Amino acid sequence: MNDKPILMLPKPTTVDRATRNGGRGSTRYPEHNEQVRRILPKFRRLESAFDSERGKISESIAGINPEYALVFETVGTIENFVNAVRKIEGLDWLSEIEEYFDSDDNFYPVKDGEKVEDKQLNGRLFLMMSDQQAMRELKSLWEKYQNGEPFEYGYGKWKSLFSQLKDIRLWDVQDRFYNTGLIDVLNEKIAIGQETIKFEIELWFRSNPSKRLEASNTIKQLIQTAQGKVINESTIEEISYHAILVETSINIFDDLQNDSNIKLIKADSIMYFRPVGQTVVDFPPTNEEENETDIDPYEVDDSLSPVIALFDGLPLQNHQLLKDRLIIDDPDNFEEAYQASERVHGTTMASLIIHGELDSQDLPLKRPLYVRPIMKPNPYAYGVRSEHIPEDILPVDLIHRAVKRLFEGDGDEEPVAPNIKVINISIGDLSRPFDLQMSPWAKLLDFLSLKYNVLFIVSAGNHTGAIRLDIERDEFQKVKDEPFVEQQLIKFISDSIVERRVLSPSESINSLCIGASHTDSSTVSVLGRRVDLIKHPEIMSPYSRVGLGYRNSIKPDVLFSGGKQLYLENVMGDNGFALLELANSTLAPGHKVAIPGSSGKLNEVAYTRGTSNATALATKAASKIYDMLEDLLSGIENGSDIMEHYGVLMLKTLLVHGASWNQAYDLYNQVLRTPGDSTFKDKQVPRYLGYGFVNENKILNGSEQKATLIGFSRIKKEEGHVYEVPLPPSLSSNTIKRRLTITLTWFTPLNNNNQKYRQAHLWFNSENDILKVNRQEADGRAVQRGTVQHEIFEGDTAAAFIEGNTLSIKISCREDAGGLRQLEIPYTLAVTLEVAEGIDIPIYTEVRDRLRTLIRTRQ
Repeated sequence: MNDKPILMLPKPTTVDRATRNGGRGSTRYPEHNEQVRRILPKFRRLESAFDSERGKISESIAGINPEYALVFETVGTIENFVNAVRKIEGLDWLSEIEEYFDSDDNFYPVKDGEKVEDKQLNGRLFLMMSDQQAMRELKSLWEKYQNGEPFEYGYGKWKSLFSQLKDIRLWDVQDRFYNTGLIDVLNEKIAIGQETIKFEIELWFRSNPSKRLEASNTIKQLIQTAQGKVINESTIEEISYHAILVETSINIFDDLQNDSNIKLIKADSIMYFRPVGQTVVDFPPTNEEENETDIDPYEVDDSLSPVIALFDGLPLQNHQLLKDRLIIDDPDNFEEAYQASERVHGTTMASLIIHGELDSQDLPLKRPLYVRPIMKPNPYAYGVRSEHIPEDILPVDLIHRAVKRLFEGDGDEEPVAPNIKVINISIGDLSRPFDLQMSPWAKLLDFLSLKYNVLFIVSAGNHTGAIRLDIERDEFQKVKDEPFVEQQLIKFISDSIVERRVLSPSESINSLCIGASHTDSSTVSVLGRRVDLIKHPEIMSPYSRVGLGYRNSIKPDVLFSGGKQLYLENVMGDNGFALLELANSTLAPGHKVAIPGSSGKLNEVAYTRGTSNATALATKAASKIYDMLEDLLSGIENGSDIMEHYGVLMLKTLLVHGASWNQAYDLYNQVLRTPGDSTFKDKQVPRYLGYGFVNENKILNGSEQKATLIGFSRIKKEEGHVYEVPLPPSLSSNTIKRRLTITLTWFTPLNNNNQKYRQAHLWFNSENDILKVNRQEADGRAVQRGTVQHEIFEGDTAAAFIEGNTLSIKISCREDAGGLRQLEIPYTLAVTLEVAEGIDIPIYTEVRDRLRTLIRTRQ
């Protein structure tokens, strides 16, 4: 333990929460008569569709009162609309989905009384299941609106809905396949002559168990009618998830029109058809010379329980870098599917979590690593070693069972690893890049984080496509080492941002999403034909996927080293321009890791790269922080209780606390910022950098020029907690540059019936005037959209304060989505005040001594 450990903040005082500033822009909505003319034909078409669909109900499900999924598209949202829906018998709330609409002559944004051109409008899809009786009541409500009649008490939200309504329709076949990726998978399988296909049917979640069972039975009948079979069914009420894994003939998808004669395709109980088996990781051919490594003599302490879990492929547990360091838990017997040489991804991830990148010569974990295999060799991969979550498994169900087994056990079995604090998930769903709507997998991680007090560290995902530079093909070799090549790379990534969105489940708001920086500890003597497109010392890796996250929250959260990625020029180019393709190599640069050698050796290593690697290194950093916190709290009264209840959130807070954009911001600002762009720090830079590159040294090692303090508590809505940070007198009236870093994190409970989703919004305000520091880096709005608020303040103006003065930091809590009630939300807060190393100001000693005095005066 270093001699300048983290300091503990005194307990906060409880006050009322702070008020929030900020208004909203206005939107022009149609006048009443204009809106009636717009919507009346849509209502008539909807009635006709109801009558038409009712006439098509299959005799095989006769006796069932037909219901249809209605879509209300609104511009803007309507708060607590679910309560108005529940007043109508036969109308069942399904979901609220965020959407963006192009403005038109009916709906458009207004600023200073003028129409704003070329700006999308925020909107909602309100989804509900309706029977014929409910449709009649909806028609009655519409007629009240049409005639300008008053609405009864409790029905006023319907008047708002009709005023903001853009469209009303049935959820149709196109909706069930929209952005799911299943069409692409179908085409791939047809191309290789596959005659059957496994896929997931995600049903609308019905809160009524009998309705849920009725929908399930109906769909199963339709599957049987289509000569298909049910492989598995999963229902997780806490995240409103209900899905069936199905195998059918591939030709049932030949006609994906609303008039398809395949009743399964048109079933109103179905929300989406989704592909399975799309969580895939590949490893390059090891045709290069593989290296052997000496064995680290540092032994694992078997008496210590594992606190880190790896959900991944099966590692080569007898590799000499992993031997006796793993606890393999394989209740589904995935091992029987693996040959030793196929155990690649789990081996590399375990190696990175335990040892870090071998070139850095970091000490290995002192605890064993718990490993749950969730992947198998991919039978559809040709010429590469590839692993995936099998097609006969629902990933959400698998992860749910795996986590529950850790903390509750299976059936009569005891929990297998109840002391786990961090779960590493270095994989993502290629078919589901984040697109406004939270995936069930992400919702599951959010729910499990809070239920079991565990931190998920999830990779943002890799994008391995070619890079086209705005440089003439014939000129590239002459200019490849020039700085503007890097600028062209950044522009290309920005222009292709839609294809590079983070992969599910990394949008999870309670988890940490990890992106990759273009850094590693390797040395490269010869590049050969390979090209390094990046010259800047710290920048996002070209393969790292980009955010933002849910409701424009900051994702990825932070960046860790992912290994330098080199490229090879495609000499054919792309229409005369330079085209660069990934140099898929096991040679340096990159991270040196353990691998299963092709010749059966148990001490071979190679170089790899990716956001998976960055996530594994973030997990290793979490393990180091855990050990530091355990040492720190062991000497404090009730330290074990603090560690049990707040240790995981402290890990989350401190992992982010060391993050900064450093010099990368200047480069992105130079290349991408356009004149008048007021959202650059809010919605542009965080897509690439998150909160920045993590400096582990800042978290783990103290100095006389730096004091880090940590606080923790539980807070209820409408409450505020005020913390006092003692100020060092030597800093008073001094013009030396100072930096203040504040990080707040929490796990939020969830409301699946509300598009806001996050029930608890916590935020801090700090009285920075006393230190004369101003906000740097991320925008003040951006940092308040997730469950991490990380801010950096700097200044060099002389700040005069007297002995005993403190910096006040106020934590506030409000209800975001409904249903928070009087729940207490645990959180942790980290604060660092520092000056540059070598400056003769004893910040740590002065803050520590005044902190002791402050604590004594409050006892």
